Amino acid sequence: MSELLKSDKDFFDHQLHLVMEARSQSSPKVSPLNRAITYSLFTGGKRFRPLLCIAAGEAMGLNREQVFPVAAAVELIHSYSLVHDDLPCLDNDTERRGQPTTHIQFGESLALLAGDALLTEAFAFLADLPSSVIGSVVRSLVTNSGWMGMVQGQVLDIGEGAKVKTLDDLIHLHQLKTGGLIAFCLQGPALLADQSDVAFWELGRDIGLAFQIKDDLLDAEDNDEMSFVKFLGFHEAESYLEKLSHSISDRMEDLGLNTDKMNALIQFNLQRRQ
Repeated sequence: MSELLKSDKDFFDHQLHLVMEARSQSSPKVSPLNRAITYSLFTGGKRFRPLLCIAAGEAMGLNREQVFPVAAAVELIHSYSLVHDDLPCLDNDTERRGQPTTHIQFGESLALLAGDALLTEAFAFLADLPSSVIGSVVRSLVTNSGWMGMVQGQVLDIGEGAKVKTLDDLIHLHQLKTGGLIAFCLQGPALLADQSDVAFWELGRDIGLAFQIKDDLLDAEDNDEMSFVKFLGFHEAESYLEKLSHSISDRMEDLGLNTDKMNALIQFNLQRRQ
């Protein structure tokens, strides 16, 4: 990750650690749960989503302290979703980021409850926002991460909804599953900055789609039926990602988001190796 982004990552991790440490100290009777939450939240994640929140907010005239509550809420929801995804009832993964998954480290019950706590605590951060925008930001986060967004995408991904038969179906699935929460990373700051948010949401959704395609390219050896590599083939998926990334850059310029940090994040996605 570039030095340009590292400063924001260090800021975000420091602020988040302070808040979560205070939460842990206020609930000493459930220290095993506290440890499971901390383990799930501070295991070397890229922090792509909160960094995107901060970069987008700065492009809209906000400072990172103003955007921090939105960025923290995003990261807590992202972390809860990973903890739950890894459970035996879903992906049954035993390792994430080179470490045992939360349910392997702490057991299924604590992992489930840690995910529940992360999801719930996410909304406590939004309570610190100005009262004039709390309602719209909460509604946006719920829509993008819940029943109508990320959760719906997860349901389609496990094959419990309408069957994915075409590329358009697959795009729709991942615009919900991955794109929804990343769309909020632009929509949330836009709402804070009192800007029209629809175009930012659409751009964020496609940034999320690009992130998913890159994940699929990195995991090309996996036999995942819902991957772009499986649908298109490796080279066609690479080409699709390249075209999508060019489109994203053009729209960033149109929306006044063509900053060094935003461009660094788009390049970070294209160049990452995990």
